[in-house]
Amino acid sequence: MTDPLFGSDPFDHSPAPDVCGLDGAPLAESSSLGLHVPVGEDVLDLGAPEADLDGDGFMEAVTLGDDRGLTVYTDADGDGTVDHVSTVRFDGTYDSWRLANPTEGLPFGGFTNEPRTDAPGDSPMPARWERIDHGQI
Repeated sequence: MTDPLFGSDPFDHSPAPDVCGLDGAPLAESSSLGLHVPVGEDVLDLGAPEADLDGDGFMEAVTLGDDRGLTVYTDADGDGTVDHVSTVRFDGTYDSWRLANPTEGLPFGGFTNEPRTDAPGDSPMPARWERIDHGQI
């Protein structure tokens, strides 16, 4: 089941109520060392990873929150792009998503805010997120 992290209006780049903490996140630059999260046709910079979730010695996650809850953005494969998102809201609901269409072997999974170089005028591919879990605690 495909469930976008953001609304269905392609011109509305504001967060949907599904994720927390992305308000005000800047667009990612290709030189950024922070975690990047693709959102539709944009890529946001979440800043430096701050947590080692799997104990391997590398930081791979950022936790962001707002008045609705907390969201953990995780780069499980170490390529610099968030590929797993988990949200827990203060109302007891939760959701998890995985990035369904990264390009392997390219920095940041191939997601960029700059036009692709393989064809003139080609734009970056939009992110496709699949909801893998949801419910109420």
